[in-house]
Amino acid sequence: MRKAKIDPTSLEAAWQTTDRPTYVNLSALSSNNLYHGALTPTGAGISTTLTGNVYCSNGDDIAVIFPKATPVKPAGEGGYFTIDLSGQKGTLDDIGAHYHYAYGVASGISVRDNIASGTIDEMKSLLSLCRFTFTHGGSPVNVKSVQISWGDTGTAGYPNTGTASLAATVDVHAKSGTPVGQPLTIMLDEPTGDGVVYVALFPCDDRLTFHFTVSDGTNTYTATKTAKMLEGKYYEVEVALE
Repeated sequence: MRKAKIDPTSLEAAWQTTDRPTYVNLSALSSNNLYHGALTPTGAGISTTLTGNVYCSNGDDIAVIFPKATPVKPAGEGGYFTIDLSGQKGTLDDIGAHYHYAYGVASGISVRDNIASGTIDEMKSLLSLCRFTFTHGGSPVNVKSVQISWGDTGTAGYPNTGTASLAATVDVHAKSGTPVGQPLTIMLDEPTGDGVVYVALFPCDDRLTFHFTVSDGTNTYTATKTAKMLEGKYYEVEVALE
């Protein structure tokens, strides 16, 4: 099974043996049974085989979610899982390990002699990935932290969490929560001298205004950008700060 790649570049998200994607038995949800657990890649690479103890029957549909997720199934409602964007460190490696949310479904699992098997050709990427380059006066900023909010002033905040439904098809989309005045804060372990910061964000089908507050540890800069971002897409954006 391949992890989702982000178009239109050749960025590939390789599996690591330390990854622990979550499986969910979709066929059991209709009877309000929520069976889920952790899977383990058998090897590192673009494609891998996932193994683990899976509660299922022959013909069931099994969803796989990466990174680790906690599915929820309220009585009488559809199942979903939470997407958490908080705690990002601004690097591609960090996003690949913790924020490259992807979803796939193995339809019609085959069970023989208590061994279940199924196939997912490629998972679907649920978020947008941005490579921001922050400059001031034409020169890159030595970025230490970035705060991102919606709106011209930044007071609206940005939803740090959202949800995605559990469905037997890959027609699943990330739905952002409601901002409550708190920005999405990216804290870099090491300041970036080239001004480049990678951020995973919720897709937006309409053009929205984003407010950036960037610090180099001494100075604080701001800027706004208007953008539309689609799921599974990769964007390179230069942001001129004031």
